[in-house]
Amino acid sequence: PLSVPWGILQERMLTRRYPRHSGEYFTYSYALVFTNRFWTLIMSGLLLIYLKPRTSRTTVIYEYSFPSISNMLSSWCQYEALRYVSFPAVTLFKSFKLAPVMLMGKLLGNQSYPQYDYVVAIFIGIGIAMFMSSTDELTFDFDVYGEESSAKWTGVMLLLFFLFFDSFTSQWQSKMFKQHRDLSMIELMFATSAFSTVLSLITLVHDGKLWPAFDFVMRHTEIQFHFFVFSICSTIGQLFIFYTIKNFGAVVFAIIMTTRVLISIAISVFLYEHKITSTGFFGLVVVVAAVCYRIKRKAEGKQLIKWKGMGEKSEKEIELVQEWHEHIDT
Repeated sequence: PLSVPWGILQERMLTRRYPRHSGEYFTYSYALVFTNRFWTLIMSGLLLIYLKPRTSRTTVIYEYSFPSISNMLSSWCQYEALRYVSFPAVTLFKSFKLAPVMLMGKLLGNQSYPQYDYVVAIFIGIGIAMFMSSTDELTFDFDVYGEESSAKWTGVMLLLFFLFFDSFTSQWQSKMFKQHRDLSMIELMFATSAFSTVLSLITLVHDGKLWPAFDFVMRHTEIQFHFFVFSICSTIGQLFIFYTIKNFGAVVFAIIMTTRVLISIAISVFLYEHKITSTGFFGLVVVVAAVCYRIKRKAEGKQLIKWKGMGEKSEKEIELVQEWHEHIDT
């Protein structure tokens, strides 16, 4: 999937110098948030024009602002965490989305979950703790730029905030989807992207980061290419997610995304020479085994190629929202 080069480029842009070895760091993570949201807005707008789904008449415009803000904050936390935590650790940490998603589902939607989900969440947490605690680079005293961090556990706190905001986004959108029976997935995606694009642009202007980020990109041709590929992978990758879940179901997609996590970690370790101890490797195995067990349980009694119809309103489209947020990179 395109999320593999997307993740590798994310690490390259935020943790390595331009030019290589002797240059300066790109420290404007909110510029990446704006870029992602802007291209998602364009993609969802084109889908609206092409597919022409019905327009919701029951939603109130301010409802879209809540998931937009939380989605922006989750992306920023994820990008900033790379200053303190290695990319393999961040990638593996995303597997722990299951726990806050279930917690937020209880709080916002009073949803129930099978017992095995709680067991899986515990084992994923144990595996991540083993992996992160044994990673050589995980000292927390200094960030990737060599600057002393204000808090020893800054990276971990950013990842926890990422999980909180990301789980709120998914559960709030699922709640909207259930309350407004005339709301289509594409319209929901377009509206939240529009809010996020405007709000992230305002944030860049207010913080005085818009011109410095633009100036940095203009001065370094290499990052221009990286920005272009990064945006293309992010945009087309979301289409891949919709297509895969729509045509092959959530189980097949979960298998693909689990494989993607392993490939991303392997490539990152090879390219950027991250060191993983035997304890860290065992923690990785624990996480992958727990995720595979959950996939097996979810697949019981189901067909792998399940359903089609992203345009139709049904419980399956609600499943699309939930699976999309559980596996998507922000």
